[in-house]
Amino acid sequence: MNNKLWILLITLNIAIVNKIHSVTPLGMFAPYDINIRFKKPAPHHFYFNVMGEKSYNVKGYATDDCLEKSFLTNPLQIYENQQNVISMYQGLDNQDNAEIISSPFTQLLDSIAGGPGGGVSNLENGLFTPTGKFCAGQAAFSGMYALGHDLFISAHLPVYFVKLHCVDWQYSGNNELFSGAKIQEELVNTFTQDAKNIFNLNVEGWRKHGPGDLTLLLEWQKDFPQRRQVLKSVQSNIRFGLSLPTGCKADETVLMSVPFGADGSAGVPFGGGLGMNLANHAEIGFSGQFWYFWSNEKERRIKSFPTQTTLLFPLITKATREYSFTQNFNLYAQAFSLCKRFTFKFGYQYWRRGEDVITPISTNFYHEVVNSDLRLQETTKHFVLLAFTYSPLSNDFKKVVPQLQLFWKGAVKGSRSAIASTAGAQLSLIF
Repeated sequence: MNNKLWILLITLNIAIVNKIHSVTPLGMFAPYDINIRFKKPAPHHFYFNVMGEKSYNVKGYATDDCLEKSFLTNPLQIYENQQNVISMYQGLDNQDNAEIISSPFTQLLDSIAGGPGGGVSNLENGLFTPTGKFCAGQAAFSGMYALGHDLFISAHLPVYFVKLHCVDWQYSGNNELFSGAKIQEELVNTFTQDAKNIFNLNVEGWRKHGPGDLTLLLEWQKDFPQRRQVLKSVQSNIRFGLSLPTGCKADETVLMSVPFGADGSAGVPFGGGLGMNLANHAEIGFSGQFWYFWSNEKERRIKSFPTQTTLLFPLITKATREYSFTQNFNLYAQAFSLCKRFTFKFGYQYWRRGEDVITPISTNFYHEVVNSDLRLQETTKHFVLLAFTYSPLSNDFKKVVPQLQLFWKGAVKGSRSAIASTAGAQLSLIF
């Protein structure tokens, strides 16, 4: 086997075994994103790339289905602007939840309602408005080997950190009636403790770091020269690969947990693109990237009662999640310097994930209630991006060819999404 191919495999093994503690956010670049790609190596050469990216702002976008529009909000309010704490205790009146049924707050609800069931949840009592801040980042490592015949194999491993901080729960329920005042008095003092001790849910801040999913890609990329006055060449790109579930899964015991990948599912990324070189000074193009993920079974926090709100589901149970198709579309334009070593790119990126389906293993749950979870509904994300790249000509260096890039990615709009605006840099070496 070629020595450079051995170097690629050894590098990937080191990257997988040593979990480097670094950064990635919500909606950040994938390490193999076509918008920030460098020049590929010549046949039988090896390419190694390190990328760093950091968020400076994370916005939330909620969606009003009745008005069919999205609006800017706090990241903890992308599903509902208020969270119903009383509903955490509802729909659980059975022997399996004896600890919940016997809790002081449940007994208070029963005494007010005149019997079991907590019938005081009229969507006015026990409401809290949550706010919080996310920050995130990533360090990603990529290796590529040029097989020849315009074929390239590559592997990409990101390492992420995500932090939720400055979490605040502001009581916003109706306390004009006696029952409302009693509920407020009890909840303000015991809400966070009950959530943690009874429901195993930390409703305060958290931080997490670890590896993301490892992606292996096979790409075909070829330039087709065009003998025209303006159109000088057309470059086509087709890619297909495998995403392995090496990333940290969502932590069901914390508030609004973020998985570092597909939450334990393997997937198939594939896509393609077309770029057109205009008069050797500019390029325009488009691309599409798609992911299919297999369903997987794991312990998940699910909705078990109609009025329960998304951040405060009380129960964790084993369930299967069927993932919808994930789509990513890109448009870009870039200009070259006269020496063709410097490139400035502007791009637009759109993401869409369809509606997922959850099926609990237990038959004690209603399918319609479980799948009314707003986290399962369609999400979208819109970005604009800028990138400045230095890439020397092929004859500038005999042994090592470095490439450097600075980039920025700004969140524009979305639906049911917490989206990070980020900045970063990457360096590649071709041997």
